[in-house]
Parts: sequence; structure tokens; C-alpha cells
Amino acid sequence: MQYFHRLVIFWFALSPLMLSAAPTDDSLPVIAANDNRTPAGHLHAGVLDLRLELREGRWYPENDGGPFRDIDAFAEAGHAPQNSGPLIRVPQRTLIHATIRNGLVMAVDLHGLHSHPGDPQAALHLAPGESRELRFTAGDPGSYLYWATTSGKGLKDRIGAETGLSGAFVVDPPGAKPDDRIFVIGLWADPVDYQQIATLNGKSWPYAGHLTYRQGEAIHWRVINGTFDPHAMHLHGFYFAVDGDGDGERYQRYPDDQRRQKVTELVDPGHVFDMTWVPERAGNWLFHCHMTVHMSVPAALHPKGAQPAIHAEHDQAGGMGGLVIGITVRPGAAPAPVPAAVAARAPHRLQLVIAENPDKIPLYRLEVNDPLTPAQTGNSHDPVLLGPPIVLTRGEATEIDVRNLTKNPTAIHWHGIELESYYDGVPGWTGSGQKTTPAIEPGSSFIARMTPPRAGTFIYHTHWHDTAQLTNGVYGPLIVLEPGEKYDAEHDKTLVFGIGDYAPFGPMLLVNGSPEPVPLELRTGTRYRFRLINITTDESDLRVRLVSQELPVQWKVIAQDAVDTPAAQRAVTSADMPVTVGSTRDVEYQSDRPGYVEMQVAARLFGALVMMPITVAARK
Repeated sequence: MQYFHRLVIFWFALSPLMLSAAPTDDSLPVIAANDNRTPAGHLHAGVLDLRLELREGRWYPENDGGPFRDIDAFAEAGHAPQNSGPLIRVPQRTLIHATIRNGLVMAVDLHGLHSHPGDPQAALHLAPGESRELRFTAGDPGSYLYWATTSGKGLKDRIGAETGLSGAFVVDPPGAKPDDRIFVIGLWADPVDYQQIATLNGKSWPYAGHLTYRQGEAIHWRVINGTFDPHAMHLHGFYFAVDGDGDGERYQRYPDDQRRQKVTELVDPGHVFDMTWVPERAGNWLFHCHMTVHMSVPAALHPKGAQPAIHAEHDQAGGMGGLVIGITVRPGAAPAPVPAAVAARAPHRLQLVIAENPDKIPLYRLEVNDPLTPAQTGNSHDPVLLGPPIVLTRGEATEIDVRNLTKNPTAIHWHGIELESYYDGVPGWTGSGQKTTPAIEPGSSFIARMTPPRAGTFIYHTHWHDTAQLTNGVYGPLIVLEPGEKYDAEHDKTLVFGIGDYAPFGPMLLVNGSPEPVPLELRTGTRYRFRLINITTDESDLRVRLVSQELPVQWKVIAQDAVDTPAAQRAVTSADMPVTVGSTRDVEYQSDRPGYVEMQVAARLFGALVMMPITVAARK
């Protein structure tokens, strides 16, 4: 199922005809979107009485009365079917008495309705019209998933109508008072042309909900992936702590000192993670899957050129949809004043110029003009699809003048940087109701202001939903150094992984803007820092290996998403790890023997492998 993305474009022209020919049944009940705030069943004296049904219904992923699909869904008896399924939420040690009726015309296999941890292979088989009773205790506290299949296939292979058969199962510690929100990721895929509709709690952006919080309050979320695809969930403007995760059957909650700080977290099919974050700055923000196919207006609902007006109203970039949720943070207490010494300093001013490269590869050419460094053109080598690095300093006020010399609007998002909402780079959304971020129109510019609060490896990239920009190098590394530190290109190696449109060959996996990256030369006995950045379109499970004679060498992971690994945890490990889209990893490598090593970058979804030769020479 994870290979569907490559087939979407191939079938795009045929899909309107196929979809219009599909028979529909106007007598079907309307499937309600489930915001997962009201538990199903009746809980009394430690016993939950739950009556569930499986029914067919009509699902509206956007507005009621708009485009629809007829799918299978769970329902609480006497109520409308829901997508996602009715929320099961009980305290630990609750006895669950459930009655399940299969109201579909097909047999189903039901998973996850048992005590946790449980056996992922265990399933309850129900013939059409059959009812069964279950009695079990809730099990250990955690976030879990229940789901069903009408095809007999596993979760990763479900498609079409049966993809609506997923729901959240949450077990709370005794005495806990829930103060969280639950998000179940959904993904419908057409069984003929594989076009997709990505949702959160049964709805696609901008209908997926708009959350409002107060500045400074702690926010707790549970994210549950009931789909066949992995999802790289990215939060704009803030870091979050991963409190725990699991595979849908088993859940692990982490001690405070082991909770990883992230801006992007990969959640595999059937998996879950819980997160906590605190919005320190007011304004509008986003939480979304970083795979472009999952955060774009679903082509399955809107053929090209038929985008509904509400998408343009909520998103001037035109094209944001699917697995996206909007967040508004209201001002809280007065912000802490900027120290006088910092306020008195002149900001670091630099310029990012985006120009066209007519009739060439890439279509765009990026240049950074920084008085502190020589002018750099990221695409000067023909062809290289990558912007030059931008190097900033932690705690230093910075102004980046983004100039658009192209014929198309654009926008730049400063991925992972903690900054004010107005400068976050999502046109028509970030900022506030009175002042939202504008598109950078042709011939115009926009000054982004920031004072990076942490050093590390970040990304700048287009947030304009035009695939041609992302596949033509409108992105680059953003490196923040500690005060007084100078960028050392000799020992600091940045490796950016992208997807580039190399016509006439089509999209290709790139390392530093090329399918044939320039070899590296290293020296023995010398410590190097590799900054690994994944800004591909959809490669959630990109794998990076550093090998010698086809066996991984050793390295140390020293940071992830610009968060330093604690010194006590910096163990030497095998040089083989995933780097999901929208995330960064920093590793240290040193070889004491001369020879030849190779960086291997494998894109499982894209089916490509790029190799970067590295020569380790004896130190002079």
C-alpha cells in the first residue's frame, strides 16, 4: 500500500470518469465525523456496557453535502456510524462487556477488542448478520487501536470501503482525569486508481477542526494511525515531547528523562504516540503530515482545476488539504521583555533570492547573500537542485529578506525554528486574524524575523503547494551555531536528501541536489559531523547507511531535530538508521584506517538507491 503515491499521477486523468460511474445508494445513513471526545457505551460500577455495529454509510470527508464516498464504519447501536469508530475509553481494570453485530453483507475479521497488551494476530470472525458477545478487562494504561477488515487482509493492505473501520481504544490509569485530545488518522484509497483522501478524525482540512488554546498551557494529544501508510507528523513553531508510543497492541510510557523532543514524529501503520507541548507564542500554527500527498487537496475529491473556494479562503497557497489541523494560540500573560543588551544589537541581515532558471534543470535558482559569508548560489553547478546553506547564530536577532524573482508566488517555511507565527511561512494562515502571512508574489519580497533559541540542524523550504517548487530545489539547510562558533566546512558535512524533477527522466532521489553526488574526501583520525536532512516529498522511511565492504561502520547519533542527544546516551552504534521526511539527524563519524566507505541512501517508497563515495585518506 505504501507504493500508491507513485501511481496517483499515472491514473489522475482517468479518475473523474471512474468515480462518476460508481453506483451510490441514497438510502445509506450519513457517517458522522468523530472528534473522539465522547466515549461510547455506558460505564457503571467498573463495567462498561458497549454495543457496536458494523454498517455501511455515506461519508463526507469535507462539508456535508459535498463530495462523498460510501464506506464501511463502526457505529454505536442506536446512533449514526462514525469515522473514526466510536471512542472506547475506560479506566484501568474496567470490565468491558461488548456486543458486536455485523450489519454488513460481507464477513469481517475484528482486531483489537481484547485486553491489552494483546496478540495482533487474534481476530474475531463475524459472518454477515452475526452478533457476538465479548467480556474482557481493559488491560494496561495506554493508547490502542481497534479495527476490522472485510477482505481478510492485514491493516497495511486494506483499501477502499474497509479503510473506514478503525477506532481509538484508550485505557487511563485509575483516578486519571482525561485532559487530552485524540486524533485518529484515516486514509481512504480508491481500489481502482489508488487516489487517496487523508483525514484526521474523519475530516480533511480545512474541515478537520480548528483548535484554540491559551498561551503557556500544557497540551496533551494522542495520535493513532489507523491507516496502511506511515505518517510523518510535524508541528510548526514548537517542540513536543513524545510521552509514549506503541504498536496498537502494546504501549510504552517513557520516564520524563527519556522523552524525546521532536518537531516531526513518524507513526507507522497501526502505531500510536502520545505527545505534550506548550505554546509559548500566540498566533496560528499547523500540525500536519509532512508527506505532500497527505497534506494536499485530495485529487480524489477535486479533479485538477476544480478546487473549492473554501480551500483558497483558508489557504492562499491553494493546495493544502487532507491530513492537516489548524491551531490558534490566544495570548496569555505578557511575554518576557527582550534583554536590553540583545535589543540594542543590530540584527544579522541576509538575503535569500529565488530566481528562475529558464529551460534548465532546475527550474529555480537560489542564492544567499550574507555579509558574514561569501555569496553562495545553491544551483550554480548544472544541474543541482538545492539551495545554499543559511548559517545563523543562537540568540542572535536575524532578518532574512526573501526575494521572489520568479513568475510564480512562493512562501518559505523555517522548519523547526521557534519564531513568531507571522514569520512561519504559511500564506493566509500563520500570523493572526488581523495580520496573516502574505504570499511572496512575483517581484516582491518578505522579511522573516527570528532569534533562534537553540543551535542545530534545521531546514528552510517552500510551503507553497506547487510540486514543481519542491522538486526543483526550493529548499536548503538551515544551520544554527553556538555564539562564537564558526562554520567549519572541512569537518561539518551537510547531506540533504530530496526528490528532484530531472526531465526527461522524471523524479529522482537526490543527495545534495544530484542523483550522483560529489564524492567526499575525509582524513583518518579526524572527527566529522554529518548533518542528515530529509526534505523529500513523501519518503517517510528513507534509510541512510554508511558502509565499508557492504557492512555498516560505526557512528554516534548526537542530535535529532536539532535536539542534542544527552552525552550519557551518545553510544557508538551501527551506521544504519531511518531519517523520516521533515526531520534531521546529526551523527559523528571518525575512521582510524584509510580506505573507501560509502554513504547509501535508500528510498523504499520511491524504489531508489543513491550512493555517495567517500575516500578516507591517511592524515598528513
